[in-house]
Amino acid sequence: MSGTKYSIGDLVVMKADLTRLKAAPRVCRILSLLPSETEDANYQVRFTHESFERRISATDIEKLYTEPLGSERGSASSKAEPWLKPLGKGLKR
Repeated sequence: MSGTKYSIGDLVVMKADLTRLKAAPRVCRILSLLPSETEDANYQVRFTHESFERRISATDIEKLYTEPLGSERGSASSKAEPWLKPLGKGLKR
């Protein structure tokens, strides 16, 4: 049984198992609390990389996500530069 109750809007990290690998994105946002016949809470969630909702149990949650979403992608430059830089005009060969 999970003693932690999560709120709507919280970002949580799912536990890794056979269907969710550690390398795959496991961060999802809690959209609503669903009725449950057991002591564990059920949540409606949406993963950050998917466009549909899933139902999960509180026992499927590893922890509350505390890092900002931007850091999940790696170290990005703080400047907004295009990734493709134009060739210089008039280059001598």
